[in-house]
Amino acid sequence: MTGSREPTRKARNEEILDVRRRSAPTADAPRLLVTAFGRFDGGPNCSDMLLDRLVRERETIESLWGGPVGFARLVVDTQAADRQLAAALAEARPTHVLLTGQAAGREAVSFERVARNVRDLGAPDERGLAGPLGPVRPGGPATRTATWPDLEGAVAAVADAGVPAALSDDAGTHLCNQTLYLALEAAERASPGFVATFLHLPLAPEQVAAGAPAAARLDACFAMPIDDMARAVAAFLVHTRRSSHDTRDP
Repeated sequence: MTGSREPTRKARNEEILDVRRRSAPTADAPRLLVTAFGRFDGGPNCSDMLLDRLVRERETIESLWGGPVGFARLVVDTQAADRQLAAALAEARPTHVLLTGQAAGREAVSFERVARNVRDLGAPDERGLAGPLGPVRPGGPATRTATWPDLEGAVAAVADAGVPAALSDDAGTHLCNQTLYLALEAAERASPGFVATFLHLPLAPEQVAAGAPAAARLDACFAMPIDDMARAVAAFLVHTRRSSHDTRDP
């Protein structure tokens, strides 16, 4: 299978480099906000590890994206989630929001399409809160749908870059789901609005090797290198940028 994917991966890498060469942010350039979570479930969070990598490579990421990119690290705190996200949105004033978080046991990066108005924490947050905690937003709709355009095409682009990728309609009931719900609510109220989705990440090899609690609870735990996660984000952003240009141009 590796041999059959190499030409596609090479073509995708060349395409990414070509986009970088042609990148020049303009006044109306899209503004991206990427968020991740800090420590979770008694150990480091792979989304935090990925965020560190993206921050170090900010110049490259902004070149791929064609506009400014902001980053925010959120504490795994269900009571502070609304406030933390609102502060990050106010500072970045994004047109696009990519939330990221950890999902032990998944075997692909997963782009979430649906957020539910439910909080039921299987693992405690940083305050020690766990279990059923009521809705994300009392009186809010039962679900909210991710608004990031062409997620199906984005998944295909990430897979073409050599990283297992999938669409998901189950963001769980922890803070990953909560922040996606809140982001989509904020987007609906914002003027101008923004689009958003959530990217769930498998555990990193370092976490599995260190016996992270999330990995220890599973009979077998798939792991994905941070390099692959970063490549997935790059391919995702390039696809979004190219598809938005294709939509605007006759």
